[in-house]
Amino acid sequence: MKFGDNLTGSLLIAHPCLRDPNFHRSIVFLSQHDTEDGATGFVLNHPLQSSEDDEPSISVFFGGPVATEQSLLTSLQWRENPALVAFRAFTEVGDKESRKGWENGLRIFKGFSGWSPGQLEQEIEGNTWIVIPPTRELIEMSHPLTAWHEIMRNSGPLLHLLSEAPEDPQKN
Repeated sequence: MKFGDNLTGSLLIAHPCLRDPNFHRSIVFLSQHDTEDGATGFVLNHPLQSSEDDEPSISVFFGGPVATEQSLLTSLQWRENPALVAFRAFTEVGDKESRKGWENGLRIFKGFSGWSPGQLEQEIEGNTWIVIPPTRELIEMSHPLTAWHEIMRNSGPLLHLLSEAPEDPQKN
């Protein structure tokens, strides 16, 4: 990453050595990134067991450690030609009219992930995060609980080995 790169739409993959419980083994979609304003994103692979009374068919995810008492309805959709992620957040959960065309990819996030200006860049330089472009498979993520391990298995022998380390090496 070069200083000044805008990473909006990218995926952040937690390095296996990242032990922060909010981001341990996480895949984060960056919905907004700017070197002057910081960054905002959502954890894609930490589903919650709870469901929303208003929207029982929409999956609920831990979005990040910021404002976890708030829920945000979003849609992430893979688009072809050019290949990109279309992202939209809805302010009114009950307003089904505004969701026309966005029904696929609906998710509810409890909280979000946020970085102050320069913070994410420092974390990337410190190898806390691996930045990758989005793919259809990761955006549509049919198996969120195993997605991080699958990325590590395909990221070379060192990352694969590190990803297989036990959660608590002292209990090994």
